[in-house]
Amino acid sequence: MKFGIRTKVLGSFLGLSLIFFMALGIVLLEVREINITTGAVQEEAHKFELSDRLQLRLHMFLDPANNYLITGNVDERDRFDQLSNEIFQITKDLQGYHGDQRWEALATDLNHDVLRLSEMLVTILFIDRPVGNPKGAKLLHEATIFSGDMIKKADEFRVLSEKEMIRMVHEAQSKSQNVTWVFSGIVGATVIFFALLSFYLTRFVIWPILDLHRGAKTVGQGNLDYRLTIKTNDEIESLAGEFNQMVEAISGMKKELDNKIELTHQLAITDSLTGLYNRRFFMEKLREEIKRNERFGHPLSLILIDVDDFKTYNDTQGHLKGDDLLRSLAVIFKKHVRSVDFVCRIGGEEFMVILPETNFDAAVKIAEGLRTAVEYYPFADREKQPGGKLTISLGVASSTKGEKDILKILKAVDDALYHAKRTGKNKIGIIK
Repeated sequence: MKFGIRTKVLGSFLGLSLIFFMALGIVLLEVREINITTGAVQEEAHKFELSDRLQLRLHMFLDPANNYLITGNVDERDRFDQLSNEIFQITKDLQGYHGDQRWEALATDLNHDVLRLSEMLVTILFIDRPVGNPKGAKLLHEATIFSGDMIKKADEFRVLSEKEMIRMVHEAQSKSQNVTWVFSGIVGATVIFFALLSFYLTRFVIWPILDLHRGAKTVGQGNLDYRLTIKTNDEIESLAGEFNQMVEAISGMKKELDNKIELTHQLAITDSLTGLYNRRFFMEKLREEIKRNERFGHPLSLILIDVDDFKTYNDTQGHLKGDDLLRSLAVIFKKHVRSVDFVCRIGGEEFMVILPETNFDAAVKIAEGLRTAVEYYPFADREKQPGGKLTISLGVASSTKGEKDILKILKAVDDALYHAKRTGKNKIGIIK
């Protein structure tokens, strides 16, 4: 059976249209799956942040009881109540995520453990004459051991969430690659389809078809900005238009996919409230800088910042104002450090600044600049704070040449901050 040119051209157009819409449908399905994966990654990022917050609060949970046995100050009971409420809320949020049996079992166990540890600490906090009390010391020792087990369980949340996030990111990248392969398959099919038809077409059709071939080959090599320009006033010109629309659609989808992958990465390392780097980024960057310090002997310093009397501000102004305050502080901190420094929010009202290539004296100067900037900044209702102004306390620590122990420098900067808090606040604690 013979077919005229019109029939062949019409057939080629219909065949290519079928390929286009099938491919478009596949790409749309892939993009839909990527959107679902991206949402799941964001949820895992929130679970990861909750697990980090839980670990931080559990590390602090014993402090009120310990301080009570040392000083006998009953105000530690209020601090314990605040930490207890925060930990119960975090465990409640963690129990709200379903689907993973190990996650649900951990959440249930940890909730029971929090209740048990709270009972132990309440017993300590209501001991009469606590200073030097052997019973209190024994109870605190038992609570410390029990708390260590809880922290290990909390770390399992972090490990589970991190593994799931990595799996989802890899899945999103795989789906992106699938989109590229689908498009490459479309291009290959189009080239073969028109190469077979070109044998039968007249000289008035062959050159436009060769143009289509060249366009398909160019795009198949990765140039998604390439567009065809064919003016034949027939079905081939319409086909070229459809081809351009297909390339435009897939190019837009690929750009959107790349943006979403980049956004997913940013969400994983960014604190949602302040826009600063989060605790996960801080630990990764610190490990990286410690390795550089160990290899090249370059100086490295840390500044740990805590907002003085932040609980008072929240109690008098409300938590929304407290959030606004943290965002304002983030802007101030970023403004008063160098572009090579890294400002991170590691939890609550605590911030950490990584200062690469910075010795101890230079770090102290930067810390003093931060302290002064906050002290004289006209925060709303700052006169209601103790002392009539809003202030911060800072700890500064620097690593020695070749230092490779992360916990050592973290403990040093934490001790420095504790010294600043203990000796009056609104000052810099320093430990070389």
